[in-house]
Amino acid sequence: SNFYDINDLGKTLENADNMNLKITGTNSDIVLSYKDSEGNVVEETSETLDLDYIFNKNKIVEIQVFVTPKNDTNGVTDLNFVLTRNNEEVQRFHKYMTIYGNNFCLNNGFDKLYDCILASDSLATDIETAKVNIEAKGEPNLNDTAPTYTYVEDITYDASNPFVESGINRFYFGDSYKFDEKNGTFSLYNADGSDIITDALSDNYKNYYTCGSVNQYHSACPSVFRIKSTSVSETTYAITQGDIITYKVSSSIRSEVGLYKTEDDYGDAYVFRGNVNNNNVSLCGYYWKIIRTNGDNSIRLIYNGRSPSHKDYRTFINDTYYAYSNKYSESDTYPRHQDPTYVGYMYGKNFTLQTSSELWHTIENYTTKFYFGDGYVFDEEIEKFKLKKESLAPIVKTFEEMNSVDETTGKKLYELYPFTCKSTNGDGACETLIKVKTPYVSSALVQYISYSSPSKDSTRTNEVSSNAKKQIELWYETNVINKKDTNGNLFTDYIVDGMFCNDRSATSSPYNSGYLLNNDTYYGAYLRMAGTNKLATLKCNGDIRDHFSSTTGKGNGLLNYPVALITADEYALAGGKYGAKNKDFYLSVSTGYSYWTMTPFDFTAAYPFSRVFSIGIDGVLQGWANVGYTFGLRPVINLSKDVLISSGDGTVENPFTLKLA
Repeated sequence: SNFYDINDLGKTLENADNMNLKITGTNSDIVLSYKDSEGNVVEETSETLDLDYIFNKNKIVEIQVFVTPKNDTNGVTDLNFVLTRNNEEVQRFHKYMTIYGNNFCLNNGFDKLYDCILASDSLATDIETAKVNIEAKGEPNLNDTAPTYTYVEDITYDASNPFVESGINRFYFGDSYKFDEKNGTFSLYNADGSDIITDALSDNYKNYYTCGSVNQYHSACPSVFRIKSTSVSETTYAITQGDIITYKVSSSIRSEVGLYKTEDDYGDAYVFRGNVNNNNVSLCGYYWKIIRTNGDNSIRLIYNGRSPSHKDYRTFINDTYYAYSNKYSESDTYPRHQDPTYVGYMYGKNFTLQTSSELWHTIENYTTKFYFGDGYVFDEEIEKFKLKKESLAPIVKTFEEMNSVDETTGKKLYELYPFTCKSTNGDGACETLIKVKTPYVSSALVQYISYSSPSKDSTRTNEVSSNAKKQIELWYETNVINKKDTNGNLFTDYIVDGMFCNDRSATSSPYNSGYLLNNDTYYGAYLRMAGTNKLATLKCNGDIRDHFSSTTGKGNGLLNYPVALITADEYALAGGKYGAKNKDFYLSVSTGYSYWTMTPFDFTAAYPFSRVFSIGIDGVLQGWANVGYTFGLRPVINLSKDVLISSGDGTVENPFTLKLA
């Protein structure tokens, strides 16, 4: 940190301190890189780090140094640190450390992949010590992403024309400002507690701070300017010279990273968390990321495409996107999503014709004119409803217009024509017919007429595979079955069965029925992850129908092959968080594409939609997408606990290649 008189703590410094930290090693077989709490990340390595910082107020900068060996040789080194302030040396110290060569595992006798995963987390020399070190980290903090993010100030000094705007005749000034590190915003204030000043821009406010025409009531703004000179020309107001104080996003150097211990249905599991770079595997002509070890010591991988990097859309099978649920037939324009059953990786189709009790239905496109009719028919062949004329031909109106009075009968139009598919086509068909009780502009009191599940149990009869399951298994059949390694061994010999959880549990209440269309259902993972206190579990609920596997020894035996999808719980333990971006950890895809998990989110009656957790842009764990959306699919498999490392150190540049024991 910069140097100051302890009696003046908190006082703005008159002059900036130029701080320099130089770091060198005594072993020529290492190179250095770093990240710091200012948001700087330098991955390019060098033999010397020469870091400069300007301190214009009391603050602390933390620097994390990464020491990388150039080769596979083990050794030792001193790291020498020299700190100067305004070109005057103020501190010198050094740190002695042992250097392990690039390939820690093979250099130290850990040729079994499971052992290597555990030992390399803390560079332990035996597995029991490795487990003790991992357990000492404690439980991961699921209320934060990993890595965690902070906002840090980013200052440009003596900028020319940092602020120019027309039409502003009133500015707000303060002699100080506050920075909100949680939200990345600024607010003005005066150190003596007086109100901030409202006035025209002029040199009278030299060395004051302003957000421009905002911040009248201490509201937040994204940047502030320290005024050094100004100019006003007609209606153009400019700060001609000044400091720009804004922010940048930084991943915390104290973020959780590496392995964390938890439990699954079979025992102790060790989950990779955060921005790790030693969990890459090359297998069967594709690249994979290790998610975790399982309680039976098998190893769970997620597909990472044909490139070792996880930062592009090729992390999805066939470089394309799929709906989670099925179309009823090729003639359908959209997959089925209007029943809670469709959150299932497999689901039941023991449907019956039903009419729901009354509920409020959201009208998103309330300016659109739809067909309304006085009767309907159910088409058993396509399992959809269509409007039918009983005595009156269908009419075309908005929901609001259906409140109008029919001059002939004196009745409201919705009383004469109560049925709609919300279709702009008179011959349109729908999964769920709406019977209107009372229409409004953006919502309506309605009943649903549906061909749907008669009970919660009926949704879990697992008679039909979801589209996600079909596509994953087709990919596996085409790209894994019958393929061999260089020694003639089938890649399927590397892969073992595992349990994949499709958690359809829901608390018992009228609002979590799991099958009714007139009430919402919130599934178990929704309750764990969307609440204030974030939770996750690798233990599946007690219903064997949700335990998907290829053999009955691990679950329900309904998978055709031992492959499925990641769960939302696994994603959260790896570093994701519901509603929060995380583009800097190993499971994110930062190119603007989303991919599916196999974890149900909710059924929302107002639309109606069945929704499953997905991973969105910049790594956000989300639940807004109904199962008819098209996202990517990333296969998940389990490796045998006995597979051995043939070569590699698990990095992106040098992924593990494997061989059979």
